[in-house]
Amino acid sequence: MQEKLTGYASIDKPWLKKPKYPISKPNSNMSVYDFLYESNKNNLDDVALIYDPILKEDSTKITYRKLFDMIDKCAKAYIALGVKKGDIVTVSLPSFVENIVSFYALNKIGAVSNQIHPMASQEEIDFYLDEAESKIFLGYGDVYNKIKNIKYSKLEKVILVSPTDAISIKNKLKILKNKIKNEGVSSVKELLENNIPKDSLYISWKEFIKMGSKVDDLSKYICHNEKDIAALTHTSGTTGKSKAVMTDSLAFNSSVRAILQETSLFERHDRELLVLPPFPLYILNNVVHLALSTGIELVVIPKVDYTKLSEYYKKHHPNHIKGVPATVESILKDKGFDGVDLSDFKFLISGGGKLTKEKEANEFLKEHNCKYKIANGYGMSEVGGCLTCMFDNTVEEDTVGRPIAGAYAKIIDTDTGEEVKYTSDKAGEIWISSDSNMKGYYKNEEETNKILETDKDGRVWVKTGDLGKITEEGNIKVIGRIKRMTFIFDSKTNTASKVSHDYMETSLCENEEVEDCIVVAVENEQTQNALKAYVVLKNSPYDNAIVNLDKMCKVKFRKFVSPIEYVVVDNIPKNNAGKNDYRYIESFENGNTDNPKVKVLYRKQISER
Repeated sequence: MQEKLTGYASIDKPWLKKPKYPISKPNSNMSVYDFLYESNKNNLDDVALIYDPILKEDSTKITYRKLFDMIDKCAKAYIALGVKKGDIVTVSLPSFVENIVSFYALNKIGAVSNQIHPMASQEEIDFYLDEAESKIFLGYGDVYNKIKNIKYSKLEKVILVSPTDAISIKNKLKILKNKIKNEGVSSVKELLENNIPKDSLYISWKEFIKMGSKVDDLSKYICHNEKDIAALTHTSGTTGKSKAVMTDSLAFNSSVRAILQETSLFERHDRELLVLPPFPLYILNNVVHLALSTGIELVVIPKVDYTKLSEYYKKHHPNHIKGVPATVESILKDKGFDGVDLSDFKFLISGGGKLTKEKEANEFLKEHNCKYKIANGYGMSEVGGCLTCMFDNTVEEDTVGRPIAGAYAKIIDTDTGEEVKYTSDKAGEIWISSDSNMKGYYKNEEETNKILETDKDGRVWVKTGDLGKITEEGNIKVIGRIKRMTFIFDSKTNTASKVSHDYMETSLCENEEVEDCIVVAVENEQTQNALKAYVVLKNSPYDNAIVNLDKMCKVKFRKFVSPIEYVVVDNIPKNNAGKNDYRYIESFENGNTDNPKVKVLYRKQISER
């Protein structure tokens, strides 16, 4: 006999109406590395990774046997450098094979991968290294130009990775031959040159791996504890002021198992495009770890050209793509998909922001013979990445799907602190809980205590900061943010960030030429959204002051996150509480104010970002 419903989601759990699938994965109670190995030990000759740094050249295939060998060699190399259990190695890489290898190698010996943005600014790198007390930094390109200017003094070794390092010798020779034939001898300079600075601080990936030959017995360094921290990933924010989320192996593995209980569409020998670099936990866990633990062939592309997604599709024929709204919009605009049959395609997942073209996306998929609709998802690093998703066409319009197995959700009235009935039409803050909850923010107990709350039954809830509802079907509908955040995606660098308006405003106001400011979000063709700064300047010439502000931002923030325009105004209006009235400035920006409270004195657009 069915128990009487209470109307409270935390008790009724309406999402459990949907069936669960049996899975054959190992138990979650092991290290991330052990989970990966146990999932694939009987399929070592299956393809794990397909490395595709050059679209028009052959890809390099890496089997699980080869991957585990690479992981062991990397683990030995870290040991040779003195890395031990609990040490934190800071990693700032795009979607390189070495990023994935390093993550599992560090976990195998009980060390921690501190995943930071591959386009991190000089100030960010300085902060992250100092926060984690990292002695080892894994980077690429000309990052040494940022490293040489940092204040952090405990850095012992910088390992520099090239996008060509993971290409097989056979493919390298073929690429060299084709480049010489089509572009001349000078075109192969990048492939042949070693751009490592002549400084003992720096070492190439190849030299680093060679160091591992000094370590004979890896077994005595291996750690199997599922409660050890596997990764630090970073929350919204574009500077070192963002918070480092501590996620243990148990959380990684639990998240994979939970998702596989919701759908049978993730299958061994499927193929998935890795379209975003694995510095956010969602990508590291719900794309990389999920795919590799399931036997899905992961196509690793260091820098995805979003104008050529159809070419990647035709080359690799993936069954899955997990991206952001900009990923979906790029697919819709890509004329190369005309006439392409998507009957074998299963999952196009969009998360990280509101997808405004859901209807168009579903029409596109249907027209191309795909049996499935687009799957909206929702989550955050604090709960292991993905927490909800639309699975197997169980779609409810304007929602982000149902909580995954083992997850809980409820809506809390922001005024009373009481749970809101999902049978009512009232919105509130979304609170979520799962087996993949974070352990907390690294070195930040105060912020940890603000976001985590334990109820009378001992369940730990994460306060998301998002406003929303839970439908009677058990799906979550996200209405907006309690705090002001803007999602910015740059297709040129293939990177995404959630930017705190408050932090940007604080940073601008630290400049001696700024008296006050408000930052608002605006639409932008290159980055989907961008920031515009309304500023009250002191006595400095306006143009010079803005040039100085822009210079400051380009050091402090990632290039594509800095404001694209500065509007000098005579004042920033206050609300009834005496605080800056950002809502008024937003209305002013959108032309929705009849009686302007501000006077525009000067405008300057920033042409170079």
